[in-house]
Amino acid sequence: MNRPIRPAGSPTASHRRRMRLAVALVTLAASGSALADEPPRFALSGFGTLGIVRSDKDNYRFHSSSTQSGNTRGQDFDASADSVLGLQGTGRIDDRLDLTVQAISRQAVGYNYTPHVTWAYLHYRATPNLSVRAGRTTTPFFMFSDSLNVNYATPWLRPPVEVYSLNPFTDLDGIDFLYRIPMGEMDMELQGVFGQSAVSARSASSRLKNVRGIRVGAAGSGFSGQVGYTRTQMHLQWNDIGYQALHDLLVATGDAAGLAALSGNDSNAEFFSAGFQWEKNNWVSIAEFVKRRVGRYISSSHAWYVTLGYRFDTLTPYLTYSQQHEDQPAFTASVNPALAPVVGLFNNSRNTAQQTTALGLRWDAARNIAIKGQLERVTPAPSGRGMFTSDQAADYLKPATPATVLSLSLDFVF
Repeated sequence: MNRPIRPAGSPTASHRRRMRLAVALVTLAASGSALADEPPRFALSGFGTLGIVRSDKDNYRFHSSSTQSGNTRGQDFDASADSVLGLQGTGRIDDRLDLTVQAISRQAVGYNYTPHVTWAYLHYRATPNLSVRAGRTTTPFFMFSDSLNVNYATPWLRPPVEVYSLNPFTDLDGIDFLYRIPMGEMDMELQGVFGQSAVSARSASSRLKNVRGIRVGAAGSGFSGQVGYTRTQMHLQWNDIGYQALHDLLVATGDAAGLAALSGNDSNAEFFSAGFQWEKNNWVSIAEFVKRRVGRYISSSHAWYVTLGYRFDTLTPYLTYSQQHEDQPAFTASVNPALAPVVGLFNNSRNTAQQTTALGLRWDAARNIAIKGQLERVTPAPSGRGMFTSDQAADYLKPATPATVLSLSLDFVF
């Protein structure tokens, strides 16, 4: 379970009422724990976001994920980056066994909105403290992994992309174990995961094999936190023009070692994350750090953010500062010096490092509706374009410049 647990002592009773639907939606499937002594035999719920985003530069189109397509002008309002619609059903088979299925529709590669099954698993409560899930669950890479598509359950308009774009794998086909340990006013959780995952991005397709992960979490008295580590084998196949150009040159020069380091089925990857959320006297503070270390094919990077907010009844203004840094470029093999410009272009187009200062406001307009606005100043790293990726190679030859991004959204659960 990778959700922040909202304690009984949340700041206000009205806030608890507004969040109850979202918390129930996430916790029912994420933890499999009963929300009452006699849970219903079947429960159906839904969630969604209607969002628009634009930047102040036509050639800087905002993407929140590498799985999103699009080449519209950056200054046009775009509804594809944040909009999502989802349904979730949970059926209780007996007192210990239940089945959960969740499906969402949001833009994927190729402007595809075909519904995608994100959860489909059996959950078994072996003991009051030990539970097992088998099937399709959530990859435990981030603190808010379980609620990534349920924007109503988070304070931001969207989770900081510097952190949450570092790992686009969201589904895990396999098995996980969750053990809870009561510790006075705190509850501790130990989670182990095993399985595989796959994703299609704008310019690549990738698969994780033999995923092994562990997560330790604790929650209580207004505080929740977690630390996680995952190790896996990674297959990655680039398919964009930059890859094809470098691939053809390596073939022409007979550079077998360079080809092996460019794309293929032989890389290890590690992912580390740590974060916390603390709420006290209407103040909300959230921080998270993640690190991706990859043997080849894609860059190794780390990222972090800090958020501070304050609740004024139905209004929650917040300020977030976030950074992503590239530790090692995607392609590091020694090649013919004449290929250096092409290698540089290839690496720059895969460098999403940037830093962002965001000012946002959440308005809980109704018990199941939140309206949010967010203004960001984004500064890409000098050697890349951050999340403002482009299909035009010439864009990566120009100096990166800061951009201002405006986003508005309507989040709801039902």
